[in-house]
Amino acid sequence: MARPRVLITGFGPFPGVSENPSAWLAATLAEQGPPDCEGELHARVLPTEWQAASLMPQLYASLQPHVMIHFGLSQRATSWRIERTAHNRAARRADASGALPASTAIRADGPERFETTVPVPALAAHLRRCGLPAAASRSAGRYLCNFLYYHSLGWAARNDCLAVFVHLPPLNGNGPFSELALVRGAQEILRFVLDLRATVPGFGTHFTSPLEGEADRSLIGREGGKPQTHSAPLTPFPGPPPRGGRGRPSLSAKG
Repeated sequence: MARPRVLITGFGPFPGVSENPSAWLAATLAEQGPPDCEGELHARVLPTEWQAASLMPQLYASLQPHVMIHFGLSQRATSWRIERTAHNRAARRADASGALPASTAIRADGPERFETTVPVPALAAHLRRCGLPAAASRSAGRYLCNFLYYHSLGWAARNDCLAVFVHLPPLNGNGPFSELALVRGAQEILRFVLDLRATVPGFGTHFTSPLEGEADRSLIGREGGKPQTHSAPLTPFPGPPPRGGRGRPSLSAKG
């Protein structure tokens, strides 16, 4: 049976945040997936820009992922925030390049919202059972996290793909959101979604080469094989400049 292709993304810096931990986490998860992970992992670090996010469907068409896990930073979050819904709205807020969105609607002819088919309350409960603070959320906000998620869920609904967006809080040293704890939480999210994907009827019979594809009850309303990491960047998402320190892997090989 072919291995499912998994796209893992994080965002780069944005106004007010000079170092976005979601970028590091996406790259680290691709390199340090669970030991029993059977997925083919692809990491991409995205510029926090409206134009870049609007081009994501081109990446989906090229890679043809079966699972997408997106990470983003929420400065107000105090737990893992598993996002259930993406809304067809964009705030008039400057991105990392100073640009504003072209419209307050992501797609003029699009539905009001998309919802993930990943059982968000169950995923949050799984993280809590692992000793990790987690909650379900009704809204990914109106900034680029929601913008990306809306595009992802729209593509996923048409292409037999599971997609989920997860907000993480700022790093906090040796606390529940230390680097070690973030990696553990990300590994559990990946494990949960891949296990869910494996239960889909017909799983493993619909795989195509990327080259063959098209170019808890309380919901919070706020913003075996070793995994294979493919580092070759897919235009238009080159990797960020090399950086290291504190035992972090360099992200230069990620796109």
